[in-house]
Amino acid sequence: MNDKKDICEICGKDLVYALTPKEYKDLTCEFCGKIFNANTFCEDFHYICDSCHQSKAIEIIENVTETTEIKDPFILAEKIMRHPKFKMYGPEHHVLTPAVILTTMKNNNIKKPNGELITLFDIKEGIRRASKLPGGWCGFYGTCGAGMGSGIAISIFTGATPATARERTLANQMTSISLSKIADNLEHCCKRSVKISICETLNFLEEKFDIKMNYQSKSCYFSNSNPKCEKENCLFY
Repeated sequence: MNDKKDICEICGKDLVYALTPKEYKDLTCEFCGKIFNANTFCEDFHYICDSCHQSKAIEIIENVTETTEIKDPFILAEKIMRHPKFKMYGPEHHVLTPAVILTTMKNNNIKKPNGELITLFDIKEGIRRASKLPGGWCGFYGTCGAGMGSGIAISIFTGATPATARERTLANQMTSISLSKIADNLEHCCKRSVKISICETLNFLEEKFDIKMNYQSKSCYFSNSNPKCEKENCLFY
């Protein structure tokens, strides 16, 4: 088990994860000044809310996906994650997954089952939905946000709603497949979860819709810069 801990982006000290009511703290976000009942903070009680943590990153995702012509989802994901304002960990990765999948499908001129092309509206809708997923879901809620992002992408691609039988089923199947692979007996890594979710979505699209996208799944760029990297245990090391 990796004994290196997540650290505070304000002071660099270890993060604390609250598990009982007594451990939760009412803390002020260091950036927006709002007070939250927080379950993740550092030893000195610094706290950054999800909104502030991912705000700049979502702007980056929006700006890149609006203009890029990249057709390979792995190349696009790495391009965005390598931006200096995109953090190593955080809920912005939940947003990245559907944004990258839908953008590269759009750039490959892939049509939805209804015959329509994927549009910029679809990409923005994927960003909007995924931005509601809080950080820490993989541990606190038992469902990784990046994995859920793959389900969001399939939901938008198929036009799923709570009232559509097959489409709703496909979206849920997609999420469950991604989550089953993300549950790998390793400590969380947002980069790994995004890549796993992309892999499983590409396999799903080929299996269910006979859609094959060309891609190159490269070794992870972040292995040396992430002090918590699982190294040889990771598929992408």
